[in-house]
Amino acid sequence: MAEDAGSPSFDQAQAPIVSRGAVSVHYNLKALYVLAVLLLTGSIPAPAQSSGTFRLVGLRVVGSKRYEVSEVVRASGLKLSQNITPDGLKEVAGKLGALGIFAQVSYRYQTQGDAMTAEFTVQDATGLLPCTFENFVWFTPEELTDEVRSQLPLFKGYGPQGGTMLDLIAAQLVALLAAKGIHAQVQYSPQGAIGGAVQSMQFREIGVPLPVHKIDFTGVANVDVGLLQEAARPLLDHDYDTSFIQDFSRGSLALVYRRRGYLRVQFGDPAPHLIAGDPTPNAVAVTLPVSEGEKYSLKEIIWSGETVIPYEELAKLIHVAVGSPVDASGLEQDVLTMILFFHPKGYLQADVKSKAILDDATRTAVYQIQIQQGALFRLGKLEIAGMDDAHARTLERRSQLHPGDPYDSTYWNRFLQEVGHELPANSSGWSFKPVQTIHNDTKTVDVRLVFTVRSGQ
Repeated sequence: MAEDAGSPSFDQAQAPIVSRGAVSVHYNLKALYVLAVLLLTGSIPAPAQSSGTFRLVGLRVVGSKRYEVSEVVRASGLKLSQNITPDGLKEVAGKLGALGIFAQVSYRYQTQGDAMTAEFTVQDATGLLPCTFENFVWFTPEELTDEVRSQLPLFKGYGPQGGTMLDLIAAQLVALLAAKGIHAQVQYSPQGAIGGAVQSMQFREIGVPLPVHKIDFTGVANVDVGLLQEAARPLLDHDYDTSFIQDFSRGSLALVYRRRGYLRVQFGDPAPHLIAGDPTPNAVAVTLPVSEGEKYSLKEIIWSGETVIPYEELAKLIHVAVGSPVDASGLEQDVLTMILFFHPKGYLQADVKSKAILDDATRTAVYQIQIQQGALFRLGKLEIAGMDDAHARTLERRSQLHPGDPYDSTYWNRFLQEVGHELPANSSGWSFKPVQTIHNDTKTVDVRLVFTVRSGQ
């Protein structure tokens, strides 16, 4: 007797469907009602039932462009000549579908006597993430990938954002640690920029301290390595963390070079290893490779954008001279300082952006500085709070910033120095706080100057 049977389509968005012969049975009440009517009226023959145990004599896998057939077969756990039931195939399909690496898994089978042939159709899931191993200092990343893959044939360095595949990877990492006598847990979590897309799936061991006791650099030729050692001191005595050290290298350590004109400096991935003979268990030494690149000198600065402050005045804020090595960090700080010169003139939303254009042939840099001064804000209402009416009116008259004037948020501290001697006398003195309410629609700023008697004097 030969039978054809289809199987559940493991798709989270749909209910499972089972096909038997010419009849499709959907797992919902409407379909069951229709089927019952057809059977009772004799409109169609009742489907043949598939039961019992069969010997698996043929197995096919189709549909995947990411995985080899042999890899899916190995992951299924099925082997030719093994005994299997239809429900057993359903369980295998469920296991594959739950991994998270397939968008859909379905199967069909045919029996002839006690023999069964089966075919699985899989659809690769999209959006797999690269897996990173954060602090497994006992292995290289390549060793970890190879070891996990030796046990999980469907692992190729990527994992889903959810599914049992992640648990299987974590379990294999725990087993690898245990084989070295290290008893720790493994956790995984998605990683990405704040507010951005998830970029990777990070695995880390939990439970074994890994203090960093030494940091070395390779590839250093043009700066004093002692400057790098000093800049790296904040990393010492903290637990080893690949991502943190990478971010620290791109930031604080790169500044050592960027201040000296090495604008293309790059730091490679940290290479950790345990320090033999260190009295602290699992103390870690880290080697950071450096690609220094060329040193660049400042060729010129190109200004653009509308500004109430002449370019010549703004240029005085730049502390890098044309022809000298570019201090990128200092220049970027100078650009940020420029913004503060617009605020007292009423341009509260002013912004200044810089962009370096590098010429590798001449090893020079042209900096483009764009001014975006934005709208002009003016003083709206001025209110004095915490004073009697007479003193409040006096302070309002003394203010040199009047409604309608370009708003200067720095004025109020000067104002307090000017009128401090006119405040009502008290034994404790006065506290002063300007409360500003910015109205973007009218481009005005209402100010409430709140005076309170100091406490605790």
